[in-house]
Amino acid sequence: MILKTINDLGLAMRQARQERNLTQKQLAAKLGTNQEWISQFETGRLENPSLGTVLKAMAILGVDLSIDSFPKSVRDEPLDTGDLALDEPSFLKGPGR
Repeated sequence: MILKTINDLGLAMRQARQERNLTQKQLAAKLGTNQEWISQFETGRLENPSLGTVLKAMAILGVDLSIDSFPKSVRDEPLDTGDLALDEPSFLKGPGR
């Protein structure tokens, strides 16, 4: 499966969790988070999820993530950043910035 957005990653996590017959609550307990975090991530409602938490969840689920470079023909196309944040987070801007 090729993942292009955070939402795609959330859907992949949901699929892996369901294939392992785990509830959101069970995965949350193994992950050290809560069921709401799992729900929000799986449905794309969680803004800026921690990469460490996402990677740990995938490891718990036994999902192998790999990074592969795109063929030149794909690299030359404009990149669809989807829901990636392209601006500085507001907390870094500070007052009056």
